[in-house]
Amino acid sequence: MASKRVEDVLFPGIGVRAEGVSDSSGSLVVEAVSTARPGRCPTCRKQARRVHSRYQRAVGERPLVSRRVIIRLQVRRYFCDRRSCSRTSFVEQVPGLSTRYRRSSIRLAGWLRSITIELGGRPAARLCRRLRLTAGRTRLHPALELWGSSKGM
Repeated sequence: MASKRVEDVLFPGIGVRAEGVSDSSGSLVVEAVSTARPGRCPTCRKQARRVHSRYQRAVGERPLVSRRVIIRLQVRRYFCDRRSCSRTSFVEQVPGLSTRYRRSSIRLAGWLRSITIELGGRPAARLCRRLRLTAGRTRLHPALELWGSSKGM
């Protein structure tokens, strides 16, 4: 049986390349870079052509072998070249992994939402601690709001 690469396990079908994995205080830290095509401006939808800069964001992921996983994802900030657009720059989002303003992956957010729906605030927070998920009841509460808004769609 062939061994799997980190990308195959953590980022199946997602435009992300793992550049390294390290053990830090009982957590696995994955250094990763977005390899996706340039994004589109969220305001005018024009595809980006020029990179403004790069920066690193931390994204929490589901635990792996009872260890917390943190992805240090290097993303690109792009210029929006459409003169009529009010936005001058924007940051790429990696489809299938991250969304704007979130510090957890889409898959981890799904787990948290399911746990919260089934158990409610405090019991869900206790289970998350046992699963080594960083989520107190105040972080779990927005998961219910997201569920309520998607339920009506």
